[in-house]
Amino acid sequence: MKKITFPLLLLWLASASNLYAQDQRVYSQFFMNPYVLNSAYAGSAGYTTIYGVHRQQWIGLEGAPMNSHVSFHTPLESNFSIGAFAYNDNVDAINSSGAKITGGYLMELDRRNRSYIRFGLSVGGGYSGYDIEAGNDPTLLALTGTNTSYVTADVGLSYYFRDFNVGLSIPNLIGRDVVSPDAFSSVQLKPWENIMINANYRFLLNKSLAIEPHLIYRFSLVNMPQYEAAVMAHLGHIVWAGLSYREDLSMAALFGIKIQERYAIGFSYEYGNTELEGYSSGTLEVSLGINVGDKKKKQKQGLSFIQNFKKTREQEMRSEARRQQLAEQRAQQQKEQQTAQTTPEPKETPVTPDPVVEETAVVANTTPVEEKEVVNEQIDMSIPIKTRTNTEGEWEIGTTYIQTHMDSTKASIVKWTDALTNTPPEVALPENTHRMGRHILELPPGHHVVAGEFDDFQSAEDYSDEIFQMGYHGAIVAYVSSMKQYVVVVHKGATMRQAEEEQAVWSARHNLDHVYILNILE
Repeated sequence: MKKITFPLLLLWLASASNLYAQDQRVYSQFFMNPYVLNSAYAGSAGYTTIYGVHRQQWIGLEGAPMNSHVSFHTPLESNFSIGAFAYNDNVDAINSSGAKITGGYLMELDRRNRSYIRFGLSVGGGYSGYDIEAGNDPTLLALTGTNTSYVTADVGLSYYFRDFNVGLSIPNLIGRDVVSPDAFSSVQLKPWENIMINANYRFLLNKSLAIEPHLIYRFSLVNMPQYEAAVMAHLGHIVWAGLSYREDLSMAALFGIKIQERYAIGFSYEYGNTELEGYSSGTLEVSLGINVGDKKKKQKQGLSFIQNFKKTREQEMRSEARRQQLAEQRAQQQKEQQTAQTTPEPKETPVTPDPVVEETAVVANTTPVEEKEVVNEQIDMSIPIKTRTNTEGEWEIGTTYIQTHMDSTKASIVKWTDALTNTPPEVALPENTHRMGRHILELPPGHHVVAGEFDDFQSAEDYSDEIFQMGYHGAIVAYVSSMKQYVVVVHKGATMRQAEEEQAVWSARHNLDHVYILNILE
């Protein structure tokens, strides 16, 4: 390996990164685990996640910087999360180690649009040791054999809207003195002098292809600001590849593989425009990530790099099977309806009782209404329909009619009939009540307990899977033509009373705060 003097190495290090006075580390594969950049991302993958990274800078150069770190973070109950991070840096005769612990919190803004804010705060400490052959240089003599310890803290927040997120972090919340590589002087880090902003969006083009661009902007009052951009293509659930660029410094090629959608191994190779060209063959970084166990069932928000599609291959297969089963059920129902329509009526029709009639007013006649012959009957559209649950728990509708008798007298009466089968087509329907349409996935007549409605099938199916992962099995996805929306149905009640009882049970369950009864008429 080519040997160079340590002071020259530090000068080159300063010109190559401009980040030591900012106290912001650089990783080519930051997108795999954004927690290393911003504490707000602790628990954001939805899994218990462990990452390890080793970065060998300037391969072939003796004494070149090496950095290794390991991190852990996981979501907890009640929207809290925790994390931990430990690192070790080696630059020739300078060795630094440190660790921090993180607490985070998730605030839900709009569940339907997957809108959330995350907060994170980390505290920790570090240790630096200097063992430098200073010769007669008085500046380096001051560092020889010295050790320093320090306290660190950082804070961050991130905002999510569906597949987009943006983060803001202050990497040095507690001011401290560090040794600058520039002239080896002491520099004080101040919280407001360094801020980092990051953003990314996940374009899910189809079930097997996703494009994910990232952008970082490091703002500093100490050094020149710097931006970094990267873009990856995820192929299936197996491979990703991409490129990144760090302003005025380097380009990097990115590549990785996923194993069983649980493990990820990433590689990056950087080669840039620095004074080290001719001394070094570039920078290599290797990352290993693991999603431990299953996704947390009660996690409201999760955006994992390892499991970065909306569904795993196993979930896709299960969803397809459910769609086929649902289509078969709809086809069977249509077949039964057609059979019933073509079957001739029996010769003797059972006698059914007349609807219950409630007389509310009699005009200009003292003779009971039931003894008079009715020559005309019309619905009184000025009076809203009434609803009730009878003693058997069945839902009934009360329609007001104006009857004209043979002697020209009139009476206003209310007829109570089964709401699902005998609601007149011309009346305005009660709230959360719709007539059945003709969509292939149309929701059939009945009293349905609904946990959510969506504009597209995929979103409804995703939410159905969320409910399944929470441990609530049996949810189905159906369509309501008059609403022009897909709904996730968690229960169908045989009567209104049963539906009301189930609605109360489902409303009390965790993370299901938008549960209501949807009535579908024939």
